[in-house]
Amino acid sequence: MRSTFHGLEIGKRAIFAQATALSVTGHNIANANTEGYTRQNAITQASNPLSYPGMNVGNGPLQIGTGVETKEINRIRDSFLDGQFRSQNEQLGYWNVKQDTLSKIEETLNEPGDNGLQASLDRFWQSWEDLSKEPDSLASRAALLSNATALAGRFNQISDSIDNLSTDLQNQLSTKMQEMNNLTKQVSNLNLQIAKISAAGQQPNDLMDQRDLLIDKISKMADIQVKPANNGMVDIFIGQEYLVKGDQNSPLSFDSAMNQLSLGGKSISLKSGEITGMVESLTKDIPSFMAKINELVTTFSKEVNQIHSDPSAMNLDDIQNRKNDPSAALDQIPFFVAKGGTSDPATAGEIRVNPAIVASLSKIAAARAANVSDASNANLLNNLKFKNVSFSNQTTTLNNFYRTIVGDLGIKTQESIQMETNSEALVQQAENRRQSVSGVSIDEEMTNMVKFQQSYNAASRYISVMDEVLDKLINGTGRVGI
Repeated sequence: MRSTFHGLEIGKRAIFAQATALSVTGHNIANANTEGYTRQNAITQASNPLSYPGMNVGNGPLQIGTGVETKEINRIRDSFLDGQFRSQNEQLGYWNVKQDTLSKIEETLNEPGDNGLQASLDRFWQSWEDLSKEPDSLASRAALLSNATALAGRFNQISDSIDNLSTDLQNQLSTKMQEMNNLTKQVSNLNLQIAKISAAGQQPNDLMDQRDLLIDKISKMADIQVKPANNGMVDIFIGQEYLVKGDQNSPLSFDSAMNQLSLGGKSISLKSGEITGMVESLTKDIPSFMAKINELVTTFSKEVNQIHSDPSAMNLDDIQNRKNDPSAALDQIPFFVAKGGTSDPATAGEIRVNPAIVASLSKIAAARAANVSDASNANLLNNLKFKNVSFSNQTTTLNNFYRTIVGDLGIKTQESIQMETNSEALVQQAENRRQSVSGVSIDEEMTNMVKFQQSYNAASRYISVMDEVLDKLINGTGRVGI
């Protein structure tokens, strides 16, 4: 027969199991608002039974239960939902950066607006029209110089703003890669701790939560793949290269001269994530935009200079000189020049009004005849805004080419805003699905707490009963008569 003390053992095990379940419930409630925390559950099972020998059965198949034991404390987590969240998170990181970069480029143009480049161009053309009406007016010439200087300054400002944006992005990229390398180092350290604890037969659930939270952050930076490894560790890949392998991690770097990302010294390419967005902004978006602006500057200044320095173009000094000497040489100076030289400007950052014109308004060539009232050249420059000129991929007016730049940029910016909004919604949906499985529900935990409390109370009452039975057996007052 079984021992009477067997009942006490069953009661003890029941109390321990329910106390463990209550502790897990309390841990869940305490971490209900902890970022990255995964709901835990105490898994119980019947403990190994004992054989029930007797006079008639000997050591036969009859068994008696020994109570309950806690098998494990389980993290309630779905790796499939983790994968979905991280996949959407990397897209969100990519479009966050793209939207921010394109919006900042848009801000440099400030279109439409009185301070935009289009307004500066319009004022420049209007000044030539005003000068054509009064070619000998110093006031009109002063207004033209002022508007031309403002236009050149606007081009310079765009170039400086884009250069600053590039510098900021390079700094952000360097910081982001340092952050990512730091996170991967933390993941590899956690891998080592988790492996040691798992090898000892324990469950490092909270450490795994910390690691998953770090991986979530990494997923916003780059498109990664996460695969389970031995002893609870995980390996993280970018393409076919290891970002984290067990307790080792490979550093990510960017060669700005080659525009190339490297992982552990090996060249890689990323498809999405914040780092991809930064690299694309630095190597594609910004250079593409500035190439178009520089092409506008080059073509614009070339066309203006070609008319202003034409062999028949005359300024007020030329007209005066021709009156004294009909064969006197003409100045034939360009209107716009590159900073530090007299050649046509090739970029927005180097365009400026010819210093000779800045020094003397008489150097503005408005005529094509030796007459101060002649405005033939001013008319040609005024009509230049309507002239179709050749660009690298189209033939159109200078104004229309600039409007095309603004329009293309606006379309890309709106697309990035829409994609960012969509990605945010998808990330939130994925997180909601994940939280429906892994998140802590206070109502559910309160229900469990009452359930485990009642079981604990029942087990305590059971031990009290068994104690009374033993007391009766050991200390009973009944005596056998003789």
